[in-house]
Amino acid sequence: MTNKYASLLRQYGFKVTHARVKVLERLEHATKPMTAQELHEELSDAKMDLATVYRSLNKFADAGLISRIRLGDEFARFEFVGHHHHHHHHIVCNSCGKVAEIELCNLDDLSQAIAQKTGFRNIAHQVVFRGDCEDCANKS
Repeated sequence: MTNKYASLLRQYGFKVTHARVKVLERLEHATKPMTAQELHEELSDAKMDLATVYRSLNKFADAGLISRIRLGDEFARFEFVGHHHHHHHHIVCNSCGKVAEIELCNLDDLSQAIAQKTGFRNIAHQVVFRGDCEDCANKS
């Protein structure tokens, strides 16, 4: 199992297993943040149970290997961080739940002002926008 995922797992101090490699591989190729349930369903051929998927995702997110995304519902979603990771936000359709990335972010000045005013450091933010996607807006 010598590939980039195995190397990444070792770099973050994780034991390399087939299940962990498959989870990372699938997340890297995902077009949207994924829930544990979605990952489990898509990796059904890998014969891993849902608990293994949850454990792996939470350990990876706690270590900073992947991002845990909250979109305002009861499900945590996850994204691969990797070398191509870039800061972005998400927009979620109110009707169908479609998720899209938003590349724009002009909150750096606000973060700096918050740091100066409060003394906080390493300020991070996660913004989720909501609206109606084009398909759903055209239906009404």
